[in-house]
Amino acid sequence: MNANNAVTVATFTSNFDMKFFLFKEMLEEAGIKYMVVNEISSTVDGVFAGSPSNMGIEIRVLEENAEEAFEIYNSIK
Repeated sequence: MNANNAVTVATFTSNFDMKFFLFKEMLEEAGIKYMVVNEISSTVDGVFAGSPSNMGIEIRVLEENAEEAFEIYNSIK
């Protein structure tokens, strides 16, 4: 996936969030490729001196899949 064409569709505070797991699973079922950004640095908060502690874990998809990905995310209660 080209990061230049990627759009952040959701941000989570923890990779233990059930919505995080469900959203990734639903994207996979829909055939939408995604990338996860900041997962490790957010999980081991404080280990990386240069990363702020409030940095969220982002799920990004290609621009052409963003609308469908937003619909999937919004369908999760």
